[in-house]
Amino acid sequence: MDSLIEDESDSDYFDDQNSGSEMQDGESQTSDDDDEISLENLKLNDDSTRKSSYSSSSGMTWSSIPHRPTKTNYSNDTVEKAGLTEIAQDISSIEDAFICFMSEKILQKILIYSNLEYTQNIAPNEKIEEITMMELKAFIGLLLLAGLLGKSKTDLKCLWRRSPLESPIFKATMSRSRFQNIISYLRSDDKTTREERKRTDKFAAIREIWSYFQDNLQTCYTPGSDVTIDEQLLGFRGKYPFRQFMPKKPGKYGLKLWLCVDVDSHYVFNASPYIGRQPNEQRQTQIGAKVVLELLKPLYGSSRNVTIDNFFTSIPSAKELQTKNLTLVGTLRKNKPQIPIEFQSNKNREVGSSLFGFQDDLTLVSFVPKQNKAVLLLSSKHHDSQVDNKTGKPIVILDYNKTKGTVDQMCHKYTVKRGTRRWPLCIFYGMIDIAAINALIVWKAKNPQWNQNKKYQRRLFLEELRLALVSYLLDFRSKNSKFLNTDIQNALAIVGYPVTKNKLSEPNENSTQSKRKRCSICERSVDKKISTQCCNCSAFVCNEHSVKRIFCITCSK
Repeated sequence: MDSLIEDESDSDYFDDQNSGSEMQDGESQTSDDDDEISLENLKLNDDSTRKSSYSSSSGMTWSSIPHRPTKTNYSNDTVEKAGLTEIAQDISSIEDAFICFMSEKILQKILIYSNLEYTQNIAPNEKIEEITMMELKAFIGLLLLAGLLGKSKTDLKCLWRRSPLESPIFKATMSRSRFQNIISYLRSDDKTTREERKRTDKFAAIREIWSYFQDNLQTCYTPGSDVTIDEQLLGFRGKYPFRQFMPKKPGKYGLKLWLCVDVDSHYVFNASPYIGRQPNEQRQTQIGAKVVLELLKPLYGSSRNVTIDNFFTSIPSAKELQTKNLTLVGTLRKNKPQIPIEFQSNKNREVGSSLFGFQDDLTLVSFVPKQNKAVLLLSSKHHDSQVDNKTGKPIVILDYNKTKGTVDQMCHKYTVKRGTRRWPLCIFYGMIDIAAINALIVWKAKNPQWNQNKKYQRRLFLEELRLALVSYLLDFRSKNSKFLNTDIQNALAIVGYPVTKNKLSEPNENSTQSKRKRCSICERSVDKKISTQCCNCSAFVCNEHSVKRIFCITCSK
């Protein structure tokens, strides 16, 4: 949120070349080509910026005098208070906070489809060992631990090796082969009917699970008065019909998610994947505006403000949001036909100067951060020409910098994503990352005193979360598993779950542990089943030296 506005001063900052799809039809690009204006050969006079009104090539006129010298403020009665919803009020543990988003319904669906895939691909002579809910939660817990340790990309052999440098909890929780099997057979839909569903939906392989996850995001927490539209790139280089290339992201290639994020808490309130053009669908136009309207649909009429970047911002979208009782603050691309020439970059404009244009309930700002550069912003929240006295920047720019999202960076820091060639599994990893962040926010809202003086609360939360998810399997394995080798027993003991050995039943005084005995008289080896134990001296004797199979010969005398 503290990113500087100058970083977005170039007109190519969020160009389609950086955020577009690799598909040949170029369907991810916005179709504003017909409305673009040429920025070449612009020549402005020194007095060109000193006007009472400015006209654009589209005929839109902007006044330099504010219509009303105020900023749109909403009372507490119109903006719903941020915080937990009734559904999340019953949270009693860190695991419950996480299950609010990766719900039991989602996990149960994954179990059904994963075990179906497992039974269809198992060898005829191989023993069937279906994945249990306990193992699935422990699997997610180990993923979170690997992400916390920064070893999401580390080879599994290294995580399970016998070394003092590796955490013993991996070996204590489950075997490496079992972990690999869960990754191999993890599914989020019925593979036998996928091709039929793909005819109408490219996202069919994980659509059902994603719908449940999206509903959970919107029903557990209420965002504050300011939200922002952020984007996340899940690194992926496998086969994918709508893979994105974004050179400014660490992964560069991958799957793009658009996120609606609460500014104050960084809670992800809504998420939508970029899937390009659906089968039998026409070429998409105005993608940015459609994404904003789709993500903000649950917030219609809530009097909130949304901060967006220049990929989404346009004057028609700002007016459309006003009809939904929502305001907008965002950077604006310089090729929009509604922008007057005076607001464009010009070497004659003074560094640090600002131009303001007002039209209905919209405010257009042009700020010069350095020579021959201009930053354009559009706001339906501000209606004045206020400038900060210390920095010399317009208040619109300062508000934009305060409300910009950073969820993508938060997810990337402790990501659980491992290398895979299956894009549904990549989306599943992204869901876990988002759920872990939201779970921390919900838990802190429920328990404000929890580690409040510590700066590394997220690390502590992830440690407790992964321990809560793996503890059930650790306890079960320490009490019920047999024939564990010494390394696993030592690992279980280190993490606090020593193996419980079954005590053998103590023999009675008149019994013996050995099945075969020797006759006390002839010292021949006899079977306990066909021998006699003397009622007087308790000695075993063979049938030849017993009297009526009650006493031995010695005692009978």
